[in-house]
Amino acid sequence: MRAGGKQIRHVTLGLALAAGCSADVFDVDIDLTARSFVADFGSQSGTIPTVACNDDITQAVCGASPTTGPVDTSAATGVPSDVQVTLGCDTSTDQCFAQASAHLSQPVNVLQDDKFVTRVERHALSFVRLLDVAYTIPTNTLTFEIPQIDIYAGPSGSTRETDPGVAAVGSTQPVPAGATFTDAQHITISDETPARPLIEHSIENKQEFVFIVVTNPRLESGAAIPAGTVQIDVAPKLTVGLPR
Repeated sequence: MRAGGKQIRHVTLGLALAAGCSADVFDVDIDLTARSFVADFGSQSGTIPTVACNDDITQAVCGASPTTGPVDTSAATGVPSDVQVTLGCDTSTDQCFAQASAHLSQPVNVLQDDKFVTRVERHALSFVRLLDVAYTIPTNTLTFEIPQIDIYAGPSGSTRETDPGVAAVGSTQPVPAGATFTDAQHITISDETPARPLIEHSIENKQEFVFIVVTNPRLESGAAIPAGTVQIDVAPKLTVGLPR
Protein backbone atom coordinates (compact mmCIF):
# COMPACT_ATOMS: atom_id res chain seq x y z
CA MET A 1 0.00 0.00 0.00
CA ARG A 2 2.81 2.46 0.86
CA ALA A 3 4.64 1.72 -2.34
CA GLY A 4 1.45 1.96 -4.28
CA GLY A 5 0.57 5.25 -2.58
CA LYS A 6 3.92 6.76 -3.48
CA GLN A 7 3.55 5.68 -7.05
CA ILE A 8 0.09 7.20 -7.31
CA ARG A 9 1.27 10.51 -5.84
CA HIS A 10 4.22 10.57 -8.24
CA VAL A 11 1.98 9.98 -11.25
CA THR A 12 -0.53 12.57 -10.08
CA LEU A 13 2.17 15.20 -9.64
CA GLY A 14 3.63 14.38 -13.02
CA LEU A 15 0.24 14.79 -14.69
CA ALA A 16 -0.34 18.12 -12.94
CA LEU A 17 2.99 19.50 -14.14
CA ALA A 18 2.44 18.19 -17.65
CA ALA A 19 -0.96 19.91 -17.73
CA GLY A 20 0.68 23.26 -17.00
CA CYS A 21 -0.43 23.78 -13.40
CA SER A 22 1.26 26.62 -11.55
CA ALA A 23 3.42 24.52 -9.23
CA ASP A 24 6.47 26.52 -10.30
CA VAL A 25 4.92 29.99 -10.71
CA PHE A 26 2.85 32.40 -8.66
CA ASP A 27 0.51 35.17 -9.77
CA VAL A 28 1.09 38.85 -9.04
CA ASP A 29 -1.49 41.59 -9.69
CA ILE A 30 -0.05 44.89 -10.90
CA ASP A 31 -1.78 48.22 -11.55
CA LEU A 32 0.58 50.02 -13.88
CA THR A 33 1.16 53.73 -13.32
CA ALA A 34 -1.51 55.81 -15.07
CA ARG A 35 -0.58 57.72 -18.21
CA SER A 36 -2.10 61.21 -18.50
CA PHE A 37 -3.42 62.59 -21.78
CA VAL A 38 -4.50 66.23 -22.09
CA ALA A 39 -6.47 67.58 -25.06
CA ASP A 40 -6.54 71.39 -25.24
CA PHE A 41 -9.19 72.77 -27.62
CA GLY A 42 -8.36 76.42 -26.95
CA SER A 43 -10.26 79.29 -25.36
CA GLN A 44 -12.54 80.52 -28.15
CA SER A 45 -16.11 81.46 -27.25
CA GLY A 46 -19.46 81.82 -29.00
CA THR A 47 -21.84 79.42 -30.68
CA ILE A 48 -22.00 77.74 -34.07
CA PRO A 49 -24.21 79.96 -36.31
CA THR A 50 -27.75 78.77 -36.97
CA VAL A 51 -28.26 80.67 -40.25
CA ALA A 52 -28.46 78.79 -43.55
CA CYS A 53 -25.19 78.18 -45.38
CA ASN A 54 -23.88 76.69 -48.60
CA ASP A 55 -20.52 75.67 -50.04
CA ASP A 56 -19.91 79.06 -51.63
CA ILE A 57 -20.32 81.12 -48.45
CA THR A 58 -19.27 78.69 -45.71
CA GLN A 59 -16.63 80.93 -44.12
CA ALA A 60 -18.73 84.10 -44.39
CA VAL A 61 -21.74 82.46 -42.73
CA CYS A 62 -20.27 79.80 -40.44
CA GLY A 63 -17.15 81.77 -39.51
CA ALA A 64 -13.46 81.07 -39.79
CA SER A 65 -12.28 77.88 -38.12
CA PRO A 66 -10.85 78.51 -34.64
CA THR A 67 -7.86 76.35 -35.61
CA THR A 68 -6.71 75.23 -39.01
CA GLY A 69 -4.84 72.31 -37.33
CA PRO A 70 -3.43 69.99 -36.68
CA VAL A 71 -1.96 71.82 -33.71
CA ASP A 72 0.85 70.16 -31.78
CA THR A 73 0.14 70.74 -28.08
CA SER A 74 3.12 68.69 -26.87
CA ALA A 75 4.88 71.67 -25.30
CA ALA A 76 1.84 72.51 -23.15
CA THR A 77 0.69 69.00 -22.29
CA GLY A 78 3.87 66.93 -22.35
CA VAL A 79 2.20 64.34 -24.59
CA PRO A 80 2.61 64.10 -28.39
CA SER A 81 -0.71 65.30 -29.73
CA ASP A 82 -2.63 67.18 -32.33
CA VAL A 83 -5.97 68.92 -31.79
CA GLN A 84 -8.24 70.40 -34.45
CA VAL A 85 -11.47 72.38 -34.50
CA THR A 86 -12.88 73.15 -37.96
CA LEU A 87 -16.14 74.81 -39.00
CA GLY A 88 -18.02 73.77 -42.10
CA CYS A 89 -21.36 73.67 -43.88
CA ASP A 90 -23.42 70.48 -44.02
CA THR A 91 -24.84 70.58 -47.54
CA SER A 92 -27.48 67.99 -46.68
CA THR A 93 -29.08 70.38 -44.16
CA ASP A 94 -27.57 73.75 -45.19
CA GLN A 95 -26.51 74.20 -41.56
CA CYS A 96 -23.13 74.99 -40.02
CA PHE A 97 -21.31 72.47 -37.88
CA ALA A 98 -18.05 72.18 -35.95
CA GLN A 99 -15.79 69.13 -36.14
CA ALA A 100 -13.43 68.68 -33.22
CA SER A 101 -10.74 66.01 -33.06
CA ALA A 102 -7.85 65.08 -30.81
CA HIS A 103 -5.14 62.44 -31.18
CA LEU A 104 -2.79 61.90 -28.24
CA SER A 105 -0.13 59.22 -27.80
CA GLN A 106 2.19 58.18 -25.00
CA PRO A 107 4.64 55.28 -24.63
CA VAL A 108 4.44 52.65 -21.90
CA ASN A 109 7.77 51.15 -20.86
CA VAL A 110 7.31 48.67 -18.00
CA LEU A 111 11.03 48.77 -17.21
CA GLN A 112 10.56 52.42 -16.24
CA ASP A 113 7.32 51.84 -14.32
CA ASP A 114 7.98 51.85 -10.57
CA LYS A 115 4.92 49.72 -9.79
CA PHE A 116 5.98 47.05 -12.27
CA VAL A 117 9.65 47.04 -11.27
CA THR A 118 8.81 46.88 -7.56
CA ARG A 119 6.58 43.82 -7.96
CA VAL A 120 8.53 41.97 -10.63
CA GLU A 121 12.10 43.04 -9.85
CA ARG A 122 14.39 41.00 -12.12
CA HIS A 123 12.15 37.96 -12.50
CA ALA A 124 11.35 36.48 -15.87
CA LEU A 125 7.65 36.41 -16.72
CA SER A 126 5.93 33.09 -17.31
CA PHE A 127 2.77 34.75 -18.62
CA VAL A 128 0.93 38.07 -18.73
CA ARG A 129 -2.84 38.51 -18.63
CA LEU A 130 -4.36 41.93 -19.29
CA LEU A 131 -7.45 42.21 -17.09
CA ASP A 132 -8.78 45.68 -17.79
CA VAL A 133 -7.90 49.29 -18.46
CA ALA A 134 -8.96 51.79 -15.80
CA TYR A 135 -9.55 55.44 -16.63
CA THR A 136 -10.38 58.63 -14.77
CA ILE A 137 -11.05 62.21 -15.87
CA PRO A 138 -9.67 64.49 -13.13
CA THR A 139 -9.86 67.72 -15.16
CA ASN A 140 -12.52 68.87 -17.63
CA THR A 141 -13.30 72.42 -18.71
CA LEU A 142 -14.78 71.46 -22.09
CA THR A 143 -17.74 73.45 -23.40
CA PHE A 144 -19.14 70.37 -25.15
CA GLU A 145 -19.92 66.71 -24.53
CA ILE A 146 -17.66 64.00 -25.89
CA PRO A 147 -19.78 60.98 -26.92
CA GLN A 148 -16.81 58.68 -26.32
CA ILE A 149 -13.04 58.56 -26.12
CA ASP A 150 -11.45 55.69 -28.05
CA ILE A 151 -8.32 54.05 -26.65
CA TYR A 152 -5.87 52.13 -28.84
CA ALA A 153 -2.52 50.40 -28.33
CA GLY A 154 0.27 50.03 -30.85
CA PRO A 155 3.94 49.26 -31.31
CA SER A 156 6.60 51.70 -30.13
CA GLY A 157 6.61 54.85 -32.25
CA SER A 158 2.91 54.75 -33.16
CA THR A 159 1.03 58.06 -33.02
CA ARG A 160 -2.26 57.43 -34.89
CA GLU A 161 -4.91 54.74 -34.75
CA THR A 162 -4.29 54.11 -38.45
CA ASP A 163 -0.58 53.27 -38.00
CA PRO A 164 0.52 49.67 -38.71
CA GLY A 165 -0.03 47.28 -35.82
CA VAL A 166 -2.33 49.59 -33.85
CA ALA A 167 -5.43 47.89 -32.42
CA ALA A 168 -8.45 48.95 -30.38
CA VAL A 169 -8.53 48.61 -26.59
CA GLY A 170 -12.04 50.01 -26.11
CA SER A 171 -14.05 53.18 -25.58
CA THR A 172 -15.14 55.25 -22.61
CA GLN A 173 -18.66 56.19 -21.68
CA PRO A 174 -19.88 59.67 -22.79
CA VAL A 175 -18.10 62.55 -21.07
CA PRO A 176 -20.50 65.49 -20.41
CA ALA A 177 -19.19 69.04 -20.66
CA GLY A 178 -17.32 69.93 -17.46
CA ALA A 179 -17.83 66.51 -15.85
CA THR A 180 -14.98 64.96 -13.86
CA PHE A 181 -14.55 61.75 -11.88
CA THR A 182 -11.67 60.23 -9.93
CA ASP A 183 -13.30 56.88 -9.14
CA ALA A 184 -11.84 54.66 -11.86
CA GLN A 185 -14.09 53.41 -14.61
CA HIS A 186 -13.06 50.20 -16.34
CA ILE A 187 -12.83 48.89 -19.88
CA THR A 188 -12.93 45.10 -19.55
CA ILE A 189 -10.42 43.24 -21.69
CA SER A 190 -11.70 39.97 -23.14
CA ASP A 191 -10.01 37.37 -25.34
CA GLU A 192 -11.63 39.13 -28.31
CA THR A 193 -10.17 42.57 -27.51
CA PRO A 194 -8.03 43.41 -30.58
CA ALA A 195 -5.18 45.05 -28.65
CA ARG A 196 -4.86 42.37 -25.98
CA PRO A 197 -2.21 40.18 -27.73
CA LEU A 198 -0.03 43.20 -28.51
CA ILE A 199 -0.06 44.55 -24.94
CA GLU A 200 0.47 41.15 -23.33
CA HIS A 201 3.32 40.30 -25.72
CA SER A 202 4.99 43.67 -25.17
CA ILE A 203 4.87 43.39 -21.39
CA GLU A 204 5.91 39.73 -21.35
CA ASN A 205 8.97 40.65 -23.40
CA LYS A 206 9.43 43.93 -21.47
CA GLN A 207 9.15 45.96 -24.66
CA GLU A 208 7.73 49.46 -25.04
CA PHE A 209 4.27 49.94 -26.51
CA VAL A 210 2.08 53.02 -27.01
CA PHE A 211 -1.37 54.06 -25.82
CA ILE A 212 -3.24 56.31 -28.27
CA VAL A 213 -6.30 58.30 -27.22
CA VAL A 214 -8.67 59.60 -29.91
CA THR A 215 -11.90 61.57 -29.93
CA ASN A 216 -13.81 63.09 -32.86
CA PRO A 217 -16.99 64.83 -31.64
CA ARG A 218 -19.13 66.78 -34.09
CA LEU A 219 -21.32 69.67 -32.93
CA GLU A 220 -24.27 71.05 -34.82
CA SER A 221 -25.50 74.62 -35.33
CA GLY A 222 -26.49 76.39 -32.13
CA ALA A 223 -24.01 74.49 -29.95
CA ALA A 224 -21.07 76.16 -28.26
CA ILE A 225 -17.92 76.31 -30.35
CA PRO A 226 -15.59 73.59 -28.97
CA ALA A 227 -13.21 74.94 -26.34
CA GLY A 228 -11.59 73.94 -23.07
CA THR A 229 -9.30 71.21 -21.82
CA VAL A 230 -9.85 67.61 -20.77
CA GLN A 231 -7.45 65.21 -19.06
CA ILE A 232 -7.89 61.45 -19.17
CA ASP A 233 -5.68 59.15 -17.11
CA VAL A 234 -5.32 55.58 -18.40
CA ALA A 235 -3.84 52.61 -16.52
CA PRO A 236 -3.89 48.88 -17.36
CA LYS A 237 -4.29 46.24 -14.66
CA LEU A 238 -2.28 43.03 -15.13
CA THR A 239 -1.79 39.61 -13.66
CA VAL A 240 1.66 38.18 -14.31
CA GLY A 241 3.08 34.76 -13.53
CA LEU A 242 6.53 34.65 -11.96
CA PRO A 243 8.79 31.64 -11.36
CA ARG A 244 9.26 30.81 -7.68
